[in-house]
Amino acid sequence: MLYCDRQYLLIRFNHKEYGINIDFIVNLMDYIVIDYHKYNAPFMSEELDEFEATRNNDIRLVIPLFLLKKLKLHPLTLGLYPISLGKSQYSHYQIKQEKTKHHSLIYCHSGNGTLDYKGRIREVKRGDLVIISPDSDYNFQTIADNQNQKTKAIYWINFEGSLAIDFAMRLLMKMDDGLAHVGIISSVLADFDSILALGSRGYTATNVIHAVHVLQQTLSNLALQLRLSSFNSSSKFDIEAVESLMRNNLHQELSLETLAHYSQLSIFHFSKKFKELTDTSPIQHFINMKIQRACSQLDNSNETIKQIADNLGYSDPYYFSRLFKKVIGMSPKQYRDSGHK
Repeated sequence: MLYCDRQYLLIRFNHKEYGINIDFIVNLMDYIVIDYHKYNAPFMSEELDEFEATRNNDIRLVIPLFLLKKLKLHPLTLGLYPISLGKSQYSHYQIKQEKTKHHSLIYCHSGNGTLDYKGRIREVKRGDLVIISPDSDYNFQTIADNQNQKTKAIYWINFEGSLAIDFAMRLLMKMDDGLAHVGIISSVLADFDSILALGSRGYTATNVIHAVHVLQQTLSNLALQLRLSSFNSSSKFDIEAVESLMRNNLHQELSLETLAHYSQLSIFHFSKKFKELTDTSPIQHFINMKIQRACSQLDNSNETIKQIADNLGYSDPYYFSRLFKKVIGMSPKQYRDSGHK
């Protein structure tokens, strides 16, 4: 396959189509990229200088075929794994794909661009996230800014695996046709850089498995941030304030009415919003906090089970024990006797 635009002359060996056994070449380099500017592109010298200055900071990592075969089979990686990824700081950057089998992710760290996807052309701004589903065509390109050309930074990654759809859906359910704003998240940037460093660390089993799990962590983190930002943009409900109220009152009971009144919501709307964020009911969340405190006291004090129950607002130690066992899976006595086994 031959692809040419004004930036690159790009040649890819279609070794599968012709059955040529050149895996040993592809394992080292899936693409051969020839700088096309110097010979044919009528660029101005300033643009060429910018390209030369910024491309040294660009990274593109294509996972070798021998490694992809192992990732698809290994029990610790078959669920989700990258097939290619990169980072670009070039002000004229474009990603164009047609009906691929993988999911694609683009994270705009700085600058802005346009996304042509599903018949819509939309602006992608700093802190925006893009997810493209398989079997889809899309075109993403950065928007040139003559006053700020050298601050573009785009992270991208293509991934697949038996759990890829599940991970992607956790993101897409809070996105508008694959586009949403998550903001600049330092931990996500660090995770992307960590995965990209796989190329310099080497393709050992330990390094690759770690990179795969970092990718899973990154997607989970992004899904959480999308959920929080989506909720906060449509509601004044402050989950952190409610949890702080719970922590400060573990020594007593808190009714659903009290929690709803504190949030200035009806019981119905409070319970609904709380469960949207925590996947559990307010009272069960409060009980879980109490049991967590009980575990800490059982581990770090000599107080009796009755005293611990009293500390948490339970006058009946037998009821407390039944509640504890329902949450933890063993009685308070069994938990204490087990030590840290």
